[in-house]
Amino acid sequence: MKYLTLSSLLSFFILTACGIETDMKQQAAQHIARPAFMVERVIPAGAFGLNAWERMHQRGTSATIYIEGDSDIYEYVESFENNPRHRIAPKGFFGKDATHDNPIGLLLATRDQSENVAYLARPCQYVKFPEKKGCHPKYWGTDRFAPEVIESYHKALDEIMARWDITNFHIVGFGGGANIAAVLAAQRADILSLRTVAGDLNPRVMDQITTENPYNIHVSDDAVLAIDYAVTLSKMPQYHFLGAQDKIVTPEAYHSYRQAIGSSDCIHYSVIEDADHINGWVEKWPQLLAVKPQCAVVHNLNDELPPLLDFPGNYHKGKGSMRGNGFSK
Repeated sequence: MKYLTLSSLLSFFILTACGIETDMKQQAAQHIARPAFMVERVIPAGAFGLNAWERMHQRGTSATIYIEGDSDIYEYVESFENNPRHRIAPKGFFGKDATHDNPIGLLLATRDQSENVAYLARPCQYVKFPEKKGCHPKYWGTDRFAPEVIESYHKALDEIMARWDITNFHIVGFGGGANIAAVLAAQRADILSLRTVAGDLNPRVMDQITTENPYNIHVSDDAVLAIDYAVTLSKMPQYHFLGAQDKIVTPEAYHSYRQAIGSSDCIHYSVIEDADHINGWVEKWPQLLAVKPQCAVVHNLNDELPPLLDFPGNYHKGKGSMRGNGFSK
Protein backbone atom coordinates (compact mmCIF):
# COMPACT_ATOMS: atom_id res chain seq x y z
CA MET A 1 0.00 0.00 0.00
CA LYS A 2 2.86 2.33 0.85
CA TYR A 3 4.42 1.78 -2.57
CA LEU A 4 1.07 2.18 -4.27
CA THR A 5 0.58 5.52 -2.53
CA LEU A 6 4.03 6.71 -3.51
CA SER A 7 3.43 5.60 -7.08
CA SER A 8 0.10 7.42 -7.18
CA LEU A 9 1.69 10.58 -5.81
CA LEU A 10 4.49 10.37 -8.37
CA SER A 11 1.99 9.98 -11.21
CA PHE A 12 -0.03 12.92 -9.86
CA PHE A 13 3.01 15.21 -9.77
CA ILE A 14 4.12 14.13 -13.26
CA LEU A 15 0.68 14.73 -14.74
CA THR A 16 0.38 18.07 -12.98
CA ALA A 17 3.77 19.14 -14.32
CA CYS A 18 2.74 18.06 -17.84
CA GLY A 19 -0.49 20.07 -17.56
CA ILE A 20 1.43 23.14 -16.47
CA GLU A 21 3.86 22.72 -19.37
CA THR A 22 0.98 22.52 -21.86
CA ASP A 23 -0.57 25.65 -20.34
CA MET A 24 2.73 27.47 -20.76
CA LYS A 25 3.02 26.40 -24.41
CA GLN A 26 -0.54 27.49 -25.07
CA GLN A 27 0.12 30.88 -23.51
CA ALA A 28 3.24 31.20 -25.64
CA ALA A 29 1.17 30.43 -28.74
CA GLN A 30 -1.34 33.09 -27.69
CA HIS A 31 1.48 35.63 -27.46
CA ILE A 32 2.59 34.67 -30.96
CA ALA A 33 -0.91 34.85 -32.45
CA ARG A 34 -2.32 37.91 -30.69
CA PRO A 35 -0.25 40.59 -32.51
CA ALA A 36 -1.50 39.12 -35.80
CA PHE A 37 -5.12 39.35 -34.54
CA MET A 38 -5.51 35.59 -34.72
CA VAL A 39 -8.06 34.16 -32.31
CA GLU A 40 -7.91 30.69 -30.80
CA ARG A 41 -10.67 28.11 -30.86
CA VAL A 42 -10.98 24.32 -30.94
CA ILE A 43 -12.59 22.90 -34.08
CA PRO A 44 -14.54 19.63 -33.63
CA ALA A 45 -13.00 17.38 -36.25
CA GLY A 46 -14.08 13.76 -36.08
CA ALA A 47 -11.89 11.81 -33.69
CA PHE A 48 -10.07 14.96 -32.57
CA GLY A 49 -10.57 18.54 -31.59
CA LEU A 50 -8.00 20.54 -33.57
CA ASN A 51 -6.65 23.70 -32.00
CA ALA A 52 -6.87 26.59 -34.42
CA TRP A 53 -5.91 30.25 -34.52
CA GLU A 54 -7.80 32.29 -37.10
CA ARG A 55 -8.10 35.76 -38.59
CA MET A 56 -11.10 35.91 -40.91
CA HIS A 57 -11.95 39.35 -42.25
CA GLN A 58 -13.66 38.76 -45.59
CA ARG A 59 -16.49 36.36 -46.34
CA GLY A 60 -17.18 34.87 -49.74
CA THR A 61 -13.56 34.48 -50.73
CA SER A 62 -10.56 32.20 -50.17
CA ALA A 63 -8.57 31.49 -46.99
CA THR A 64 -4.99 30.38 -46.46
CA ILE A 65 -4.61 27.38 -44.15
CA TYR A 66 -1.37 26.52 -42.34
CA ILE A 67 -0.75 23.00 -40.97
CA GLU A 68 1.81 22.47 -38.23
CA GLY A 69 4.77 20.10 -38.42
CA ASP A 70 5.26 16.79 -36.66
CA SER A 71 5.52 16.79 -32.89
CA ASP A 72 8.85 16.43 -31.12
CA ILE A 73 8.05 13.04 -29.71
CA TYR A 74 11.35 11.31 -29.04
CA GLU A 75 14.23 12.14 -26.79
CA TYR A 76 17.57 11.03 -28.12
CA VAL A 77 19.83 8.59 -26.28
CA GLU A 78 23.38 8.68 -27.57
CA SER A 79 25.63 5.71 -28.34
CA PHE A 80 23.16 2.98 -27.42
CA GLU A 81 21.81 2.31 -30.88
CA ASN A 82 22.45 -1.45 -30.77
CA ASN A 83 20.87 -2.00 -27.38
CA PRO A 84 17.04 -2.07 -27.53
CA ARG A 85 16.82 -1.33 -23.80
CA HIS A 86 18.56 1.98 -24.30
CA ARG A 87 16.79 3.20 -27.38
CA ILE A 88 14.81 6.38 -27.35
CA ALA A 89 11.73 6.72 -25.18
CA PRO A 90 8.59 8.46 -26.40
CA LYS A 91 7.81 11.73 -24.69
CA GLY A 92 4.20 10.59 -24.80
CA PHE A 93 5.10 8.28 -21.92
CA PHE A 94 3.71 9.52 -18.60
CA GLY A 95 1.16 11.53 -20.55
CA LYS A 96 3.48 14.27 -21.83
CA ASP A 97 1.73 16.01 -24.69
CA ALA A 98 2.67 16.50 -28.30
CA THR A 99 2.76 20.31 -28.26
CA HIS A 100 5.67 22.09 -29.92
CA ASP A 101 8.10 24.26 -28.01
CA ASN A 102 8.57 26.25 -31.22
CA PRO A 103 5.45 26.19 -33.45
CA ILE A 104 6.97 27.21 -36.78
CA GLY A 105 3.67 26.70 -38.62
CA LEU A 106 1.97 29.23 -36.35
CA LEU A 107 4.84 31.68 -36.69
CA LEU A 108 4.58 31.46 -40.48
CA ALA A 109 0.83 32.06 -40.33
CA THR A 110 1.32 35.24 -38.32
CA ARG A 111 3.52 36.67 -41.08
CA ASP A 112 0.80 36.17 -43.69
CA GLN A 113 -1.07 39.41 -44.40
CA SER A 114 -3.95 37.74 -46.24
CA GLU A 115 -7.48 38.74 -45.24
CA ASN A 116 -8.35 35.18 -44.17
CA VAL A 117 -5.75 33.05 -42.43
CA ALA A 118 -6.15 29.96 -40.25
CA TYR A 119 -3.59 27.81 -38.47
CA LEU A 120 -4.36 24.20 -37.58
CA ALA A 121 -2.33 22.36 -34.98
CA ARG A 122 -1.81 18.62 -35.20
CA PRO A 123 -4.04 16.20 -33.27
CA CYS A 124 -3.50 16.30 -29.49
CA GLN A 125 -1.33 19.44 -29.55
CA TYR A 126 -2.35 22.03 -26.94
CA VAL A 127 -4.41 19.36 -25.15
CA LYS A 128 -3.80 18.99 -21.42
CA PHE A 129 -3.58 15.38 -20.24
CA PRO A 130 -4.08 14.00 -23.77
CA GLU A 131 -4.21 10.41 -22.55
CA LYS A 132 -7.42 11.27 -20.71
CA LYS A 133 -9.04 12.63 -23.88
CA GLY A 134 -8.51 9.74 -26.25
CA CYS A 135 -5.16 11.01 -27.50
CA HIS A 136 -2.99 7.94 -27.78
CA PRO A 137 0.71 8.78 -28.28
CA LYS A 138 0.59 6.89 -31.60
CA TYR A 139 -1.17 9.94 -33.07
CA TRP A 140 1.96 11.99 -32.66
CA GLY A 141 4.07 8.97 -33.65
CA THR A 142 3.55 6.15 -36.12
CA ASP A 143 -0.12 6.99 -36.77
CA ARG A 144 0.38 10.71 -37.38
CA PHE A 145 -0.87 10.22 -40.98
CA ALA A 146 -3.52 7.62 -40.21
CA PRO A 147 -6.80 7.82 -42.16
CA GLU A 148 -8.67 9.22 -39.14
CA VAL A 149 -6.08 12.00 -38.85
CA ILE A 150 -6.53 13.00 -42.50
CA GLU A 151 -10.30 12.83 -42.07
CA SER A 152 -10.09 15.23 -39.13
CA TYR A 153 -8.52 17.88 -41.38
CA HIS A 154 -11.23 17.40 -43.99
CA LYS A 155 -13.83 18.02 -41.29
CA ALA A 156 -11.93 21.05 -40.01
CA LEU A 157 -11.76 22.61 -43.49
CA ASP A 158 -15.44 21.89 -44.05
CA GLU A 159 -16.24 23.58 -40.72
CA ILE A 160 -14.12 26.61 -41.55
CA MET A 161 -15.76 26.89 -44.97
CA ALA A 162 -19.28 26.79 -43.51
CA ARG A 163 -18.55 29.04 -40.52
CA TRP A 164 -16.84 31.83 -42.44
CA ASP A 165 -18.44 31.44 -45.88
CA ILE A 166 -15.09 30.51 -47.45
CA THR A 167 -15.15 29.55 -51.13
CA ASN A 168 -11.79 27.78 -51.46
CA PHE A 169 -8.35 27.42 -49.89
CA HIS A 170 -4.66 27.96 -50.37
CA ILE A 171 -2.84 25.48 -48.17
CA VAL A 172 0.63 25.58 -46.55
CA GLY A 173 2.29 22.70 -44.74
CA PHE A 174 5.39 22.82 -42.56
CA GLY A 175 7.50 19.71 -41.91
CA GLY A 176 5.26 16.66 -41.63
CA GLY A 177 2.29 18.98 -42.06
CA ALA A 178 3.36 19.17 -45.71
CA ASN A 179 2.28 15.57 -46.27
CA ILE A 180 -1.16 16.33 -44.81
CA ALA A 181 -1.45 19.52 -46.86
CA ALA A 182 -0.54 17.68 -50.08
CA VAL A 183 -3.00 14.85 -49.37
CA LEU A 184 -5.77 17.39 -48.80
CA ALA A 185 -4.82 19.17 -52.01
CA ALA A 186 -5.13 15.88 -53.88
CA GLN A 187 -8.41 14.80 -52.28
CA ARG A 188 -10.35 18.07 -52.34
CA ALA A 189 -11.67 20.12 -55.25
CA ASP A 190 -11.63 23.42 -53.31
CA ILE A 191 -7.86 23.84 -52.87
CA LEU A 192 -6.30 26.32 -55.29
CA SER A 193 -2.61 25.99 -54.43
CA LEU A 194 -0.12 24.13 -52.26
CA ARG A 195 3.02 25.42 -50.58
CA THR A 196 5.38 23.52 -48.30
CA VAL A 197 8.23 24.63 -46.04
CA ALA A 198 10.91 22.10 -45.06
CA GLY A 199 8.23 19.61 -46.00
CA ASP A 200 8.35 15.86 -45.51
CA LEU A 201 6.64 14.95 -48.77
CA ASN A 202 7.65 11.29 -48.62
CA PRO A 203 7.83 9.95 -45.04
CA ARG A 204 8.68 6.44 -46.24
CA VAL A 205 11.87 7.72 -47.84
CA MET A 206 12.74 9.53 -44.63
CA ASP A 207 12.20 6.24 -42.79
CA GLN A 208 15.11 4.82 -44.77
CA ILE A 209 17.56 7.70 -44.37
CA THR A 210 20.00 8.18 -41.51
CA THR A 211 20.60 11.85 -40.75
CA GLU A 212 21.42 13.89 -37.67
CA ASN A 213 17.96 12.77 -36.59
CA PRO A 214 18.65 9.01 -36.83
CA TYR A 215 15.51 8.15 -34.90
CA ASN A 216 12.99 9.23 -37.50
CA ILE A 217 9.61 7.84 -36.47
CA HIS A 218 8.35 5.23 -38.92
CA VAL A 219 4.85 5.68 -40.26
CA SER A 220 2.19 3.00 -40.00
CA ASP A 221 1.33 0.71 -42.89
CA ASP A 222 -2.03 2.42 -43.38
CA ALA A 223 -0.54 5.93 -43.47
CA VAL A 224 -2.13 8.22 -46.07
CA LEU A 225 0.77 9.68 -48.04
CA ALA A 226 0.95 12.39 -50.68
CA ILE A 227 3.20 10.37 -52.92
CA ASP A 228 0.36 7.91 -53.47
CA TYR A 229 -1.60 10.77 -55.11
CA ALA A 230 1.17 11.78 -57.50
CA VAL A 231 -0.97 11.70 -60.65
CA THR A 232 -3.60 14.00 -59.16
CA LEU A 233 -1.02 16.33 -57.63
CA SER A 234 0.72 16.80 -60.98
CA LYS A 235 -2.07 19.24 -61.85
CA MET A 236 -1.95 21.21 -58.58
CA PRO A 237 -0.07 24.55 -58.64
CA GLN A 238 2.55 24.12 -55.93
CA TYR A 239 5.79 25.57 -54.64
CA HIS A 240 8.16 23.86 -52.21
CA PHE A 241 10.86 25.53 -50.11
CA LEU A 242 13.78 23.38 -48.97
CA GLY A 243 16.40 24.31 -46.38
CA ALA A 244 19.96 23.79 -47.61
CA GLN A 245 21.05 23.10 -44.02
CA ASP A 246 18.08 20.88 -43.13
CA LYS A 247 19.25 17.60 -41.58
CA ILE A 248 15.80 16.54 -40.40
CA VAL A 249 13.95 16.52 -43.74
CA THR A 250 16.60 16.09 -46.41
CA PRO A 251 16.23 16.77 -50.17
CA GLU A 252 15.53 13.09 -50.86
CA ALA A 253 11.98 13.57 -49.56
CA TYR A 254 11.21 16.26 -52.14
CA HIS A 255 13.07 14.67 -55.04
CA SER A 256 11.39 11.28 -54.60
CA TYR A 257 8.03 13.06 -54.51
CA ARG A 258 8.93 15.05 -57.62
CA GLN A 259 10.05 11.91 -59.44
CA ALA A 260 6.78 10.17 -58.60
CA ILE A 261 4.78 13.05 -60.08
CA GLY A 262 6.57 12.81 -63.40
CA SER A 263 6.08 15.35 -66.17
CA SER A 264 4.40 18.49 -64.84
CA ASP A 265 4.78 22.23 -65.26
CA CYS A 266 2.86 22.93 -62.03
CA ILE A 267 5.51 21.99 -59.47
CA HIS A 268 8.43 24.26 -58.56
CA TYR A 269 10.93 24.55 -55.74
CA SER A 270 13.67 26.71 -54.26
CA VAL A 271 16.49 25.84 -51.89
CA ILE A 272 17.02 28.47 -49.20
CA GLU A 273 20.73 28.59 -48.54
CA ASP A 274 20.82 29.62 -44.87
CA ALA A 275 17.74 27.74 -43.64
CA ASP A 276 17.68 24.48 -41.70
CA HIS A 277 14.58 22.66 -40.51
CA ILE A 278 13.65 25.29 -37.91
CA ASN A 279 15.72 28.39 -38.49
CA GLY A 280 15.71 30.81 -41.40
CA TRP A 281 12.03 30.56 -42.40
CA VAL A 282 9.91 32.93 -40.34
CA GLU A 283 11.78 36.15 -41.11
CA LYS A 284 11.87 35.31 -44.83
CA TRP A 285 8.29 34.11 -45.11
CA PRO A 286 6.66 37.34 -46.40
CA GLN A 287 9.23 37.37 -49.20
CA LEU A 288 8.83 33.68 -49.99
CA LEU A 289 5.05 33.94 -49.79
CA ALA A 290 5.18 36.40 -52.68
CA VAL A 291 6.21 33.50 -54.93
CA LYS A 292 2.86 32.44 -56.36
CA PRO A 293 2.35 28.75 -57.16
CA GLN A 294 1.14 28.43 -60.71
CA CYS A 295 1.39 26.16 -63.69
CA ALA A 296 3.50 27.44 -66.55
CA VAL A 297 1.74 30.17 -68.50
CA VAL A 298 1.36 29.73 -72.24
CA HIS A 299 1.66 33.05 -74.09
CA ASN A 300 0.38 33.93 -77.51
CA LEU A 301 3.25 35.06 -79.71
CA ASN A 302 1.47 38.38 -80.27
CA ASP A 303 1.15 39.04 -76.54
CA GLU A 304 3.67 41.13 -74.68
CA LEU A 305 5.57 38.85 -72.30
CA PRO A 306 5.43 39.77 -68.60
CA PRO A 307 8.57 40.96 -66.80
CA LEU A 308 11.00 38.19 -65.89
CA LEU A 309 10.28 38.45 -62.17
CA ASP A 310 6.62 37.55 -62.77
CA PHE A 311 7.64 33.96 -63.32
CA PRO A 312 7.83 32.12 -59.98
CA GLY A 313 10.87 30.14 -61.05
CA ASN A 314 12.79 33.37 -61.65
CA TYR A 315 11.81 35.06 -58.43
CA HIS A 316 14.76 36.79 -56.77
CA LYS A 317 17.02 35.53 -59.52
CA GLY A 318 20.64 36.58 -59.09
CA LYS A 319 20.23 37.99 -55.57
CA GLY A 320 21.80 35.00 -53.87
CA SER A 321 19.11 34.08 -51.36
CA MET A 322 17.68 31.13 -53.30
CA ARG A 323 18.96 28.54 -55.70
CA GLY A 324 17.37 25.60 -57.45
CA ASN A 325 15.00 28.04 -59.11
CA GLY A 326 13.32 27.45 -62.38
CA PHE A 327 10.58 25.26 -63.74
CA SER A 328 11.14 21.68 -62.69
CA LYS A 329 10.81 19.26 -65.53
